Amino acid sequence: MNFIAELKRRNVIRMAGLYMVGAWLVVQVSSTVLPMFNAPVWVPRSIVIVFAVGFIPALIFSWVFELTPDGLKRDAEVKPEESIAPQTARRMDRAIIAVLLLALGYFGFDKFVLAPRREAMQIAEATRSIVQQAVQTVSKNSIAVMPFLNMSGDPKQDYFSDGMTEEILNALANVPNLQVTARTSVFSLKGQQHDVREIGKMLGVAYVLEGSVRQADDEVRITAQLIRADNGFHLWSHDYDRKLEHVFALQADVAGDIAQALKLPLGVGGSDALVSQRSDDPQAYALYLQARAAYRERGVGMQRSIDLYHAALARDPKFAPAWAGLCGSLNVLPWYLPESKQAEIPQTQRDAEAACNRAIELAPGLASPHIMLGNLYTNEWRWAEAEQHFQRAQALAPNDPEFYFAYTDWLGAQGRVDEALQAAQRAVALDSMAPMYRNLYGYLLNYSGRNEECVAQMQAGYALAPMNIYIDRNLSTCYIATGHVADAEKLRDSERNALTASGESAAGIAKQLAIHDAIVAIARNPLQYAALAKSLGTDGFVMARVFPSHIDDLFLDVEDGIGKHEGGSDPVVLLRSPLFAKYHDDPRYLRLLKKAGFDETGAIR
Repeated sequence: MNFIAELKRRNVIRMAGLYMVGAWLVVQVSSTVLPMFNAPVWVPRSIVIVFAVGFIPALIFSWVFELTPDGLKRDAEVKPEESIAPQTARRMDRAIIAVLLLALGYFGFDKFVLAPRREAMQIAEATRSIVQQAVQTVSKNSIAVMPFLNMSGDPKQDYFSDGMTEEILNALANVPNLQVTARTSVFSLKGQQHDVREIGKMLGVAYVLEGSVRQADDEVRITAQLIRADNGFHLWSHDYDRKLEHVFALQADVAGDIAQALKLPLGVGGSDALVSQRSDDPQAYALYLQARAAYRERGVGMQRSIDLYHAALARDPKFAPAWAGLCGSLNVLPWYLPESKQAEIPQTQRDAEAACNRAIELAPGLASPHIMLGNLYTNEWRWAEAEQHFQRAQALAPNDPEFYFAYTDWLGAQGRVDEALQAAQRAVALDSMAPMYRNLYGYLLNYSGRNEECVAQMQAGYALAPMNIYIDRNLSTCYIATGHVADAEKLRDSERNALTASGESAAGIAKQLAIHDAIVAIARNPLQYAALAKSLGTDGFVMARVFPSHIDDLFLDVEDGIGKHEGGSDPVVLLRSPLFAKYHDDPRYLRLLKKAGFDETGAIR
């Protein structure tokens, strides 16, 4: 007790508090300011080291010396009646409070002002890097259709100009021998100011199509111009004025004129063959475009997308693309339902199947419903039926990235891991700006033990979609696997925000965050695994995906998923992954294989 009292009298404890708060503030400010001046990485590290080394000497100095009106003196030389230690203590208390207020002010400024700006800059830089990585040898017959500008004066009409861009892009994709940059890649540049030559280099194309859309009542004007990407010269431009009811004929005209300007053969049927699915109801088409825009948002946009597709089909029940779009939204919806609505999934799947079949009935040559049915049947473990639709989709659209994305899961569930990785890589190559393509490729790399590559893919996906819960979780797993535990821990806020945005309940959010915290704790101290896994009950089995050496729990995790038939094909893909390569003769493996619809050799039963 005397020692503690002496520490207080000599203001050593106050010195420790003031030193730590002040050091924290200096380190935080320097870590923000120094990068702005391109300071070497060793500078902020040196600041931390200096403060750490100086802590003990500062306490010793405070113990040995006392500040007096005559300056610093050794404490032993100061008579009790001459000591001003109490007054110094009050000054130090005020200083600690002042520094704490500064620290709190800086913390708030950093969190709500600086951090969002830093994250936006990091995402923009990562996006530029991703686009540049996708650059390939420029083909003379390659084009990027940039998002057409909405000139209607109403931001709510963006869906229409974006939809027109997509339709022209899709029509051009049907031109023989013409390479068309994927939608996600070009739309990632929407709203950004780039010279055409820069766009050509970023996207690896020889030509760029730019344009604008102006809609007024039932009239629409499209202005389009074709530009050479290497020198910025305008090769061709044209204005199109049409009634909105003739919008599909307008798309065919634009696509045909561009193809003619590029001197490419259109094949039998001329430009009219490029746009085959039409609606006679302009309002149905407008609702269809809005539904497709909502689908792109994922998350809370899924239900709105479904409602809009239903509205479009109420006006035009024979509009096949709307049926295909409804199928896609219903197919994806279960992944974004909170736990409280999981009971709705079977009916949602039946509705999706019906919508896909209706689309195929109306338009047998449309690839998208075959892709979605293949994906739906894969999630339902109807392996043979899924394969038939994937084969048909590949014949109809051999360069569709969505096909390779969906086909990857089917291949993984068959144990064809190398082919699955190739398909996932192909999807990313065709559309490098689609975050979920990166996510799928990333977690397959993780299952295959290629964790450094996994981090690269998941970071790229996170840069594109930081609020996607699946990307957050898989990036965290890859960070843990590569020893970047602190980076995994930082994803906690992203995971919470993504869960909140999805409409997850407070209890569901708490459960998922508890799993995240347990994983981070185990990564720091593996000896905690048994206790933390037990504390989470059956929810703890999922941690074995991050720590697969706990093979018994990994088996229990897969058994839980297969038994409940939750997570679509995910538990089957996990079972057939290299993580279980040593256990193909294990009775548990064979039992689960049979339960998922395969015989003991892994072939479809």
